[in-house]
Amino acid sequence: MPPSSATGFLNHPDQSNLPSRPIATNPNEIADFFNTYFASVFTSENLTVQHPNRTDPVLTELKVTELEVETLLNSLDTNKATGSDEIPARLLKETASIITPSICKLFNKSLQQGTVPQDWKLANVVPVYKKGDKEYTENYRPISLLPILSKVLERYIFMNIRQHFSGIIYDHQHGFLQGKSCVTNLLEALDYIGACLDKGGQVDMVYLDMSKAFDRINHKRLTQKLANSGIGGNLLKWFQSYLTDRRQRVTVLRVTSKSLPVCSGVPQGSILGPTLFLLYVNDLLEASTSSRAAMFADDTKIFSAIQSQND
Repeated sequence: MPPSSATGFLNHPDQSNLPSRPIATNPNEIADFFNTYFASVFTSENLTVQHPNRTDPVLTELKVTELEVETLLNSLDTNKATGSDEIPARLLKETASIITPSICKLFNKSLQQGTVPQDWKLANVVPVYKKGDKEYTENYRPISLLPILSKVLERYIFMNIRQHFSGIIYDHQHGFLQGKSCVTNLLEALDYIGACLDKGGQVDMVYLDMSKAFDRINHKRLTQKLANSGIGGNLLKWFQSYLTDRRQRVTVLRVTSKSLPVCSGVPQGSILGPTLFLLYVNDLLEASTSSRAAMFADDTKIFSAIQSQND
């Protein structure tokens, strides 16, 4: 689908040398334009994953306690926007001592049955400007506002799988990891390059960047990678449910679009999204044995000292 122009979102002088694009002139049209464009980048390949599990399941079941639920509710940031259920964080936080037993039962039922409530899988998407011409929808990033309660459960799961995945994600990954950043990413590359240049050598480097990487994750392939990483049982079923049958609608200029199905990707704005993304791209460089790499999420630098014309 060609990028759309949303001139009602931000007036911009017409440029006659550009190809004609569809134009939205009122808030409802603009919201639908954004949602249609964001949905157009999804992939829906009918993939049959045949890779066998590489390891026996290590994490299969989780059970949350009332103390853990109340602690998570009391730690909520009351300034966070509500999701599609419109239940504010302040209400959950101020009534934590009362609602904790019921919320704990709800969370444990979700974990034990391996299902995510359908209402939690509807995202209110807010377009966030990235760069380029503000008139065009392709220059905005979709940030999902999810129900606060669903993010509380995501937080609990993240806290319980974080240590497990820390031993799986390769050291050359610097995105979304505690103690790492774009600075450590640069330092790793510069240290290698500097050492090589000090010896009078040459370093060749290739830069890779995946377009719409978060939105194009194949759910079946990601589920298989979760299984290969040691996730199994009801926890794996929960992740399958979390990923599938999601829907999104765009809210902009005080109006909300119709909802559309989400057939790929992980929600940007979720708690689990970054970890799931890192797992998905983790094996990207497994075939590279002679080169070094430094990654920040999907931004990748592959570099190697050149010893001969055959390198």
